[in-house]
Amino acid sequence: MAMFRYEATDAKTGQTQQGTVEAANAQEIELRLSERGYRSVRVYVEKANAVIAGSPPTPNAGGAGGGAARPTVGRNSPPSLPAPPALGVGGLPAITAFAPAVPPADLATFFRQMASLLHAGFTPLSALADLAPRTANRRLSRAAQDAGMAAGRGESLAGAFAKHPHVFPAHVVGLFGAGETGGFLEYACEEAALGAEGDAALRQGIWVPKLLFWQSVWSFLILQPLLNNLKPIFTEGLAGFTKVGQEFLFLWVPIGIALHLLCELAGWWWRQPFAAQTRDKIALMLPAMRKLAYTRAVAAFTRLLRRLLLSGVSPESAYTAAAQSVPNSVYRDKLLSGVTVLRAGNGLDAALQATGLLEHDPLQLLITGQRTGQWTEMLDRVTAYYQEQAAKATEDAKNAQKRLAFLVTAISAGYVTIAATVGPLKAVMELFGE
Repeated sequence: MAMFRYEATDAKTGQTQQGTVEAANAQEIELRLSERGYRSVRVYVEKANAVIAGSPPTPNAGGAGGGAARPTVGRNSPPSLPAPPALGVGGLPAITAFAPAVPPADLATFFRQMASLLHAGFTPLSALADLAPRTANRRLSRAAQDAGMAAGRGESLAGAFAKHPHVFPAHVVGLFGAGETGGFLEYACEEAALGAEGDAALRQGIWVPKLLFWQSVWSFLILQPLLNNLKPIFTEGLAGFTKVGQEFLFLWVPIGIALHLLCELAGWWWRQPFAAQTRDKIALMLPAMRKLAYTRAVAAFTRLLRRLLLSGVSPESAYTAAAQSVPNSVYRDKLLSGVTVLRAGNGLDAALQATGLLEHDPLQLLITGQRTGQWTEMLDRVTAYYQEQAAKATEDAKNAQKRLAFLVTAISAGYVTIAATVGPLKAVMELFGE
């Protein structure tokens, strides 16, 4: 235990309170005061009188809300992603990563609140200390608490988030790394919330296709024993019905349960961090999802690149940080391949052209912007274009899901109709044929 001195603002009265308290660390004091309704908490070591937590950003730390320590990333050095989580047996992530993913709607709510707190003058540490106890999702709450403790120790938020890959995806880690590089963590929170809201919108109503799919599956499973035993039912009566019931209970019901378990296992694997690369590649095989992933990736990249450049970050660092924040890992790697072009002394336009990712007209706009000095203006236009395309692609993807569900339903309904007509007719013909 050690003695700490604190200063905090009462949220109700606005008055500044001071005092001395004994605690294990500054994080404990932050949490205590936040729970009692205090804001803008500053904690000092009593002996050395040095600020160790909750300090407002220094003039050189970046914009509002950018008070997080950045011990290893500078404005003119390329940012690097935090080390990946430790691997376990068979090269898979350690057991802590084998957990359900946090729903996008919960992430969106969390990041929107964090952005609001940072805009209001909270430090990253005090914002996390305030949010963590109020977050309903327990996994997200624990991850926020751990990140807050790491921030209290002077670690970067990106590094703290990287320790929870089952909660914060890789592009969110990259996004917060960019926010710390440019000194705009509040904007990084808004961008993370925007991406999570897009994912939540895509999943909205997904229960309808799922319901139609399983309705089709069980229609097939129920009809199979019935249509295969129509003749015994007609000739044997109760004994025939008993045979149908036994086949249904001991063959088709186990098959149905096994299908459910298999789908649950596949869904669990699909949501794991180590499956991100495979998940992104499969998404690009589907036309509607490929367009959505592409437009969201480019819009996120150009939007963040502009912000970093306006914050005074060097072109190479800005490009690298923006590329690391792209949601789809395939497009992220493509954009990162342009870093070598920048390091060879070429401009941002040449780096983007080398990736082959941008369409002709947006690319030409950026080339013109590079040559005329209107780079940020052209980035604005390109971002607006891809944001509009991403909104349309989201609707197209949702409609494609619905069309696929209805197609499966139509096929199963057709099967049911044909089987319900042909099966009894065949059974009757066999009876009269005898």
